Amino acid sequence: LMEYVMSNVPKLRFKEFSEEWAEKKLLSLSENGFSNGAFNDPKKVGSGYKIINVKDMYIDGTINTNSLTKVALDEKEFLKNRVEYGDIFFTRSSLVKEGIAYSNINLSNDEDLTFDGHLIRMRPKKEICSPIFLYYNFKTQRVRNQFIVRGKTTTMTTIGQDDISSVNISLPSKQEQEKIALFLTSVDTKIEQLTKKEQLLQQYKKSVMQKIFNQEIRFKDDDGSEFCDWEEYTLNDFLIPALREVEKPKENYLAIGVRSHCKGTFQKPDSEPDKIAMDRLYVLKENDLIVNITFAWESAIAIVKKEDEGGLVSHRFPTYTFDEKISNSKYFQYVIIQKRFRTMLDLISPGGAGRNRVMSKKDFLTLKWELPCIEEQNKIANFLSSIDTKIQQTQKQLESSKEFKKALLQQMFI
Repeated sequence: LMEYVMSNVPKLRFKEFSEEWAEKKLLSLSENGFSNGAFNDPKKVGSGYKIINVKDMYIDGTINTNSLTKVALDEKEFLKNRVEYGDIFFTRSSLVKEGIAYSNINLSNDEDLTFDGHLIRMRPKKEICSPIFLYYNFKTQRVRNQFIVRGKTTTMTTIGQDDISSVNISLPSKQEQEKIALFLTSVDTKIEQLTKKEQLLQQYKKSVMQKIFNQEIRFKDDDGSEFCDWEEYTLNDFLIPALREVEKPKENYLAIGVRSHCKGTFQKPDSEPDKIAMDRLYVLKENDLIVNITFAWESAIAIVKKEDEGGLVSHRFPTYTFDEKISNSKYFQYVIIQKRFRTMLDLISPGGAGRNRVMSKKDFLTLKWELPCIEEQNKIANFLSSIDTKIQQTQKQLESSKEFKKALLQQMFI
């Protein structure tokens, strides 16, 4: 790949190509113009032909024809709206303007495909353009912006065939289009592989964690001997309230919050002291267990991260340290995400529906939980932590690949 600065060629380009790109109207690149699909009668769903509809536009990657619903159509209507390899579809309406004319492509050779009337189809002229090149080009911000400004907004944003067909698009020779398409497809394949790897690791972690906490899987000591049986404790046996009280700062400070659904802590830097009524706050330290008593019923509980140390919370966020002869934060981070533990938090947060449910701190410390000996806890924590590390590495690679693709879409097209 080489970089260019000319206006009529992309910034990033394969070195064997140098000719200028041509600007075309989409209408000139489509066989037989644009068309709407078949009426999708809900009463006829369940058998017949597989139908592509709006939800299939917004998925990552190309249309997955294996997961499509089926609809019963007469043969004449099906033949009129039969889908072929390389057909591209656009959404006709959207609740938000940015979602208008969102597109996806069919790369299946299935012969029983049709498409919904809420979509607009473009069948690219394959002798002059690569359907996959067009598919990626439609994802660029320059082309997306052209679709968006053509949308007509009332209660919903809508777009018609004429609006889409008038969009301008720049494209090179068919050979260069195909090389760009092949390259970006390889990037998407990498993204797909990393996505699948992360899903499998998450499934594996969930499965093995369930077996560990059901004691179907047990660890052994370094000398091969069995660890002792798990014992039941109340949280009061090993959780120590840690109230590090300080006066409310006079200047902006780092406040810490706790996300619901065991999603960890979050930071609120430059919090303004004038916006809180309390005169006293409390200091956090790394590895504290912290609970948001207002949303404990929604599993707002976490272990404090290193970068949160020194942050401040109100009295509604009680913190605890561990008696490490019995348990520790490294192990207990896997306890608090267990469904049974989260249910217990819900049960000690009285109240009806809605958000006015406050957990009883007294009842929290009376909760009971079975623990292995500290040596087995450490082995369990190290094992699960190693899976978490693999998940985090995969997520980092996935995010990096997505950013790489985003940069390519900005630089490989005009």
